[in-house]
Amino acid sequence: FKTEFKEENIVKGKDAISSYAKAKGIVLSDVTKPEYVEKVLKKYGFRNWDAVCAAVGHGGLKESQVVNRLVEEQKKAQRKLLTDENVLEQLAQQTKPEAEKSKAAAKSHSAIIVKGIHDVAVRFSKCCSPVPGDEIVGFVTRGRGISIHRTDCINVMNISELDRNRLIDAEWQEGSVSADTVFKAEINVYVCDRVGVLVEVAKVFTEKEINVTAMSSRVGKNGKATINVCFEVKGRHELGKVIDKLRSLDCVYDVERTRG
Repeated sequence: FKTEFKEENIVKGKDAISSYAKAKGIVLSDVTKPEYVEKVLKKYGFRNWDAVCAAVGHGGLKESQVVNRLVEEQKKAQRKLLTDENVLEQLAQQTKPEAEKSKAAAKSHSAIIVKGIHDVAVRFSKCCSPVPGDEIVGFVTRGRGISIHRTDCINVMNISELDRNRLIDAEWQEGSVSADTVFKAEINVYVCDRVGVLVEVAKVFTEKEINVTAMSSRVGKNGKATINVCFEVKGRHELGKVIDKLRSLDCVYDVERTRG
């Protein structure tokens, strides 16, 4: 009796799921692929698809929940495919002769040329804050386009072997950065811990008319402190001048850019 009752619920559940999908214009065969079904089984704690259908058949689970979850998993997979396959497939163009590769170079609105990629969003990473003049590399993210990093960024240097195929050549587009465009830079200034040292460091930025967006300090051991400064520069040349000036101060031990 229990077996017959279960079989009846399975049939009822399958019919309900099929009817709901049809009413919503969803092709059930497209969303019931094994990888999507597996996610639903894990989500609701069932051993197999028949158990899901039986639960729908006896009213323990709504057909809308099941179908909508399947559709959601399908969309996630499609977004991943856009990054993992379509974009990476375009990267294969880099294996073509140099003449063909140069034609495939895509110019972005962010003054970056990403080789082999067309119409993909490009954004600057916050971990290493690249500025014009830095050596850069692109990283194909999942669903967020290309993330631009400095080549010495710790996150790039420590990337797993599995993700290394996501790295892509990138370079600054010569002459594309307007004179009034600024980029975020971030440095750590290592100083002696004494009264007025923060003012001395801040004075460098004031004299050079550089906009500081954030500044913080922390005291370490042996009478040393670290001042973290976020500011805006037009490129590596201007950044270099700031760093050189800071290093010339008696209170400064060293200056380095943050890199992840």
